[in-house]
Amino acid sequence: MGVRPTVSSGSVQKQAGGMEDAMMGIADDADTSNAPTRLGLGRKDGWTGGSEEFVAASWLRSQAAGVSPEGGDIRYIGDVDVASRLVHYARPVLEKLIEYTEDVPLSVAVSDNKGRVLSRLDTNSSIGSLVDSISLLPGFSYAESEVGTNGVGTVLESGRSVHIVGTAHFHERFHRYSCSGAPIRDPLSGHIEGVLDLTCLVEHSSPLLHSFVRSAASTIESALLRDRELSQRVLFDAFSRMEAKSRVPVMVAGKNVLISTGKAQMIFDADEQRVIVQHALYLAERTEKATDELEVSAQRIVKIKTTRISSQNSVVGVGVSIMEYAPSGAMQVNVVAAYRSAKSERVQGLSLEQSNAPAWNRHGNLVREAVERQESLMISGEVGVGKEALIVRAIHDVFDDVEVFGIETGFDLLAVEDKIEACAGGSALYILIRGLERLSIDEIDTVSTLLEYLGVKSNLVGIAALETESGVASGSCPPANSLLPLFGHSIHVPPLRHRTAELPRLAGEMLREMSNGAVSRINDDVVARFANYSWPGNLAELRQVLSVCLANQSAKVIKLADLPDEVSNSSTAAFGILESLEREAIVKSLEECEGNRVQAAKNLGIARSSLYRKIKTYKI
Repeated sequence: MGVRPTVSSGSVQKQAGGMEDAMMGIADDADTSNAPTRLGLGRKDGWTGGSEEFVAASWLRSQAAGVSPEGGDIRYIGDVDVASRLVHYARPVLEKLIEYTEDVPLSVAVSDNKGRVLSRLDTNSSIGSLVDSISLLPGFSYAESEVGTNGVGTVLESGRSVHIVGTAHFHERFHRYSCSGAPIRDPLSGHIEGVLDLTCLVEHSSPLLHSFVRSAASTIESALLRDRELSQRVLFDAFSRMEAKSRVPVMVAGKNVLISTGKAQMIFDADEQRVIVQHALYLAERTEKATDELEVSAQRIVKIKTTRISSQNSVVGVGVSIMEYAPSGAMQVNVVAAYRSAKSERVQGLSLEQSNAPAWNRHGNLVREAVERQESLMISGEVGVGKEALIVRAIHDVFDDVEVFGIETGFDLLAVEDKIEACAGGSALYILIRGLERLSIDEIDTVSTLLEYLGVKSNLVGIAALETESGVASGSCPPANSLLPLFGHSIHVPPLRHRTAELPRLAGEMLREMSNGAVSRINDDVVARFANYSWPGNLAELRQVLSVCLANQSAKVIKLADLPDEVSNSSTAAFGILESLEREAIVKSLEECEGNRVQAAKNLGIARSSLYRKIKTYKI
């Protein structure tokens, strides 16, 4: 059956957990001391390397497609949408990755779901020239059927993230390179929209690049999801559930949204659908569920079953099941709808206005979404991490006319009730409970009463509680709190020592504010020193340090000499850029796994003992 390149025998098997890596789509062969062997495709017993099944499957596909392992030009397809929605939301992530890895020769690219490169950024011109030579450029195809096993096409074929290093590539032209790729999925349909790929030379490869690319792809997916209005997401979820359970025609409707199955589109024309939806919305305003008959057109009666769709305490739409309907001889089936249904019963949706919400970091987005849903919210974190600033900013961003009413230990419920009544008919009211950990047992019971008010007082649009934790060297989420069941959602804001990548931006914003725009720049050596400091006082301490710097500085830029002694003389070990990225990946994985180190190690693709060692090294 011909020949193919294989992974040399000194490859992934040397790594701890090699077989587990194979299951994750990792093919790692940084050992180039042995020339790659060539084995017949039919000789499974001769395959070498710790990920032979995954690589072999890809190589089989590559050879079946006629890809030559010896060489050949990368095909230029052209006609790609370089201004697509995917590129728009991927671009900031690409720029941030380049910023974080500026000292590592690395190319970051995004491709569409056909393997065609759409956009690429490089950390420096040297890696850019090398990657240019393999045509990782907009318009060129990296589909597996074109160039064999690689970090773009193999992701599309396998549907999962991959880490392809050295001679694990089918095409000999790529043996110098390491490619880490992850799928970017549509957050609603789950379909792969494109691929994010990190490319570097083999000698600069690290297994953590696999974690970085998956995390970055997840960030792009979150941006795509936030691009859709919250109510649209709620309605789409409701439609998906109804469609899965029902064989009758189904519709879901809300403000500026109409989603219907192919059956509904073929049976009812646009005017009839509009009549059904208007009546269903009328019923949903009055009752949670209803069954009714209505005349949609002359001599045509339908029986519908409606279900109200809510997001927290707000009605956002209605689901409609068509139980019975009389045929209509005069009705003409829409040809376009029939054609669409013949291919697949997908949804029909009217476009919504796109939100112009400001950019938020991951935790800011979570807070904002909870505020939008008018969901009771607990925010925890150490002193000075910016919990109150985060919630207050979200409240004023979501509501045009709102008063934030703060209470803390010793508050009087009657006074709070009076405040709620005083705002009735006027501005909306948002209650902020400070120092949740200091409340007495009686006050905790009172908080439960306040949460009940959220469902019955229309002017009370939300309640959030702030809980302050002591600073501990732990990367895990906060311990379970007995008050958590009282709240709809809990968000932990990590300390500044776990967000060192944000320091340049945070420091620049603070400097502009504190100096009225006169100073906004800090030298690179100051940025490096900031990243190496533990920041026990978090944002509050950063502001104090910058205040000292402004008092000491004699130019329009903050220099190393302007730093206070406790920061400039910090004994914290300095981390390189890859170490910083590795630390952030570990912290994020621990957060996502709620402190479960075994699961975090598995998700990161490293041995548990390695994770424990790195936690100690990085003081997580």
